[in-house]
Amino acid sequence: MFFTVLAAFGLAGITHADATVTNGDFFAISPSAKIVDTSTAVGVSTTLGATSTNSFQVLGQGGIPSSGVSAVSLNITTTNATSSGSYLEMWPDGTTRPYPASVINFSAGDTSNSAIVAEGSDGKIDVYNSSGTVDLTVSVNGYFTSDGGDTTPGGYVPVTQSRLLDTRDGTGAPEAQIPPGGTLNVQIDGVDGITDEGSVYANITVPSPGASGSLYAYATGGSAGQPAVDYKNVTTSQGAVIPVGGGQITLKNGSSTQPIDVILDVYGYFTSAPSGGGVFTAVQDRLLDTRTSTAIPADSSISVTVGGNDGIPTSFGAAVLNLTTTGQQNSGYLRVWPTGQTMPSTTSVDNFQATTSTADLAIARPGTQGAVSIYNASAGTIQLIVDLQGWFSSTQTTATPDPTDTAPDPSSTESDPKPATNVSISPAPTVSDTPTPTVSAASGAATVSGTFTNGSGTGLGNLTVTLTADDVVTDTSSDTQLPVVGTTTSASDGSWSYTLPDPLPSSLQTLADANNGVLNLSATVNGYASDGTVMTATDHVSAGVAEGTSTTQASQDVRASTAPHTLPLYPDVDTTALDAPSDIDEASSPSQAMYDNPDPTGDTSIAPAYQSLSSNVLTSPFVANGVSYSNVVPLDTLCSQSETTLKTEIRYTTVGEAHAYWDAKASFDYGSTMSSQIGSAFSANGSGWSFAGTVSETKSTGHSTGFSGKGPYFARQWRVPINYGYIRDRTYCVHGGTTYTYEIRPLGYKIPSGGYVAEYGKDVSGSDGGPHYYASSKTRRGIVRAGTYFTLSSGDSLNYSVAATAFGVNLSAQTMYNNSHIQRIEAGSKTVAEHDIWGAKGTLYGSPGTFYSY
Repeated sequence: MFFTVLAAFGLAGITHADATVTNGDFFAISPSAKIVDTSTAVGVSTTLGATSTNSFQVLGQGGIPSSGVSAVSLNITTTNATSSGSYLEMWPDGTTRPYPASVINFSAGDTSNSAIVAEGSDGKIDVYNSSGTVDLTVSVNGYFTSDGGDTTPGGYVPVTQSRLLDTRDGTGAPEAQIPPGGTLNVQIDGVDGITDEGSVYANITVPSPGASGSLYAYATGGSAGQPAVDYKNVTTSQGAVIPVGGGQITLKNGSSTQPIDVILDVYGYFTSAPSGGGVFTAVQDRLLDTRTSTAIPADSSISVTVGGNDGIPTSFGAAVLNLTTTGQQNSGYLRVWPTGQTMPSTTSVDNFQATTSTADLAIARPGTQGAVSIYNASAGTIQLIVDLQGWFSSTQTTATPDPTDTAPDPSSTESDPKPATNVSISPAPTVSDTPTPTVSAASGAATVSGTFTNGSGTGLGNLTVTLTADDVVTDTSSDTQLPVVGTTTSASDGSWSYTLPDPLPSSLQTLADANNGVLNLSATVNGYASDGTVMTATDHVSAGVAEGTSTTQASQDVRASTAPHTLPLYPDVDTTALDAPSDIDEASSPSQAMYDNPDPTGDTSIAPAYQSLSSNVLTSPFVANGVSYSNVVPLDTLCSQSETTLKTEIRYTTVGEAHAYWDAKASFDYGSTMSSQIGSAFSANGSGWSFAGTVSETKSTGHSTGFSGKGPYFARQWRVPINYGYIRDRTYCVHGGTTYTYEIRPLGYKIPSGGYVAEYGKDVSGSDGGPHYYASSKTRRGIVRAGTYFTLSSGDSLNYSVAATAFGVNLSAQTMYNNSHIQRIEAGSKTVAEHDIWGAKGTLYGSPGTFYSY
């Protein structure tokens, strides 16, 4: 889908800044210098208040000349924000505030962005804070002269944008994260047509770091100065002007604990010689705000016309744009490129998270009619704001690459925590590989079981347990009567079991075949209290029905891991047929906050047993209308049910992880059966949610995903896209009439349109290293000799209690390791010390869950 935005869309009636300065060549300040820090009264003496305007001196500060300057290149960081969502505007002091034209959007935590802003005649810039209080840090990395030209140094030369560096896959550097405090030199000169460069303009992305921190980018051989990006614990991107030294730039990880990946997408450079780059003109204007028109759909592009507005010719070199996403339904990113040309396949700007407004600076080359195209790479709609900060004239003399340039290999500096001499470590079994297991034939009909209790834990006997087939319900919104598989009666202690027919009826066999030999079932009980209140609970169970010569790995895994669930009955007094929660309710839920801010030291987050979209503090789920039903022993009643899927959403769900410390490399393969036990949730009132068993998702045969050859110091979780449904159950009981309950359950592996087939989850390197190794049980340890590998291909994985958040509720997941789901580690060539691993849950030759590395 493609939209076109002409001058009339979003431009009419906009107030323009009354300061326009032309003819600016760029000169870098290296190292970058801090000129404002409100927390220490530098530049501005006080924290910025709500709806307040402050000014700070620019000329003569931090290496900026006292005259002859038209605009400055700034890095802006906000800290200690008290507003859940605010923004800053900046403009030349002494002129009219160019409302609306923001430079950064922020909330809690450190947030940073870049901006190019003209200063007033007194050498000052004004800053306005929209809401709450916030501390501001401003550093300067360069300035534009007020008397430039295309025969002087410092002109801007746009290039065909390309991905210059991606440490995740070895693009432009070794395939390795930058370790804590480590640096990485990246070749710039002679790459992608860049030559005679003084500085390069690139978008820097820190993908899924797992914890917040700072990244420095500076000229190789120079000093780091101020951070180029203050990244959060989620994927963060920011445009940056980076000075070049000796043809290279240096990236430094400012974290003392967190290794990070870095992506560098280059868009242009500033010349160091009179080679005809374009000159800069500062002007502020809001070109687009879709909040006043139509949101941009998922996987769609929009064209924004820049040329012909604000005195900009229809043909020009590049536009300086601040891109702000807001109101987005899902995480994603933007791409920006010249209209009329092919969309780039790799580069990105403005990586955003669901519902959190995010801004990113882009210097974009225009295409047809002076327009730029912007693509929404997410699975949901977004609102987009485009603010103009200035433009560069057309390049008069395009620089020609020097054919004699050679690009040396980038280098990475990192400390080696292993001893430099031979060491003596407590004896442990030596392992180098595990044989690939075969699928042995299962025999006998499949059985499912569980236990139902009241709120006090007393088993409830003599209740009818009705089993229905889950997989009939998909992501359609029609009301569906689930086929009844069978019924049984709970024993006096509340336990129940049911043996499925063998062979299955053809309709059920079709469902099982489509799910790789596994049949997903709902086990529902209903009763009524003495006052007539309906009591209900639903458990989700899976049956490995494939047997004999047809036995599948998924069926075998389910038979081996079907530990019965114990679920309580809740009072069901909802007669109103509630709708699914809104996106805003989901995004602001305590569970979503827990998922967005996981424990960075490892997978220790435990989802609460009872969750709510609106509060961390809940009344008892066994209380309804002021009456407690926790001790009720209900009587059996006859009921019928149907289901409606009210809403679906795709969430990337953690299914495994792999570790590689020291000089090792890791891989994880989530294989062709794609089978996992994915958690579901149940609510009797649409507000409070509790665990409701697991559903075995094995439908997507023929697909596999994972990563390989990652290391050293690599420890990441792996997530795949699961389609979750928000389902309303309509129940009619002889005692109690019609009531409603609600479920959240997985509907299958589903790649979002234009989305990732899988993605990295959080960093779990906090489980690795010497201290954890020496604290582990000796029986769980193993040694991987240099040049050998070890593969975990049997046994349970770790249970990820907070594997995903769907509809504002945390859900679990567990993947069986087998011949299609493996974790592998390959030791490097160093021989001065051994490589050590140990099982997280048990011995390496048993069922370790996963293994950690040192």
